[in-house]
Amino acid sequence: MNYNFLIIISIVICAIISFILSYYLALFTVGEKSSFFKIVQLIVAIVSMTTFYAPIKHLLIKFTNLEEDEREKNE
Repeated sequence: MNYNFLIIISIVICAIISFILSYYLALFTVGEKSSFFKIVQLIVAIVSMTTFYAPIKHLLIKFTNLEEDEREKNE
């Protein structure tokens, strides 16, 4: 599996998790009728994207047995 393809998969997985988490956390804290709903949702999405990206990428690299040497050869 190509390293770039692995990065795209990890970004998509992270985006889905962040979208779901940000929606429900913003809904729980401020409510959907609040004017701050989208702002809180955006802040939570950014924080969760930066939090979950590295561990998901690391797990996918370990799961696919992609080694750093292969990654350096492809660059």
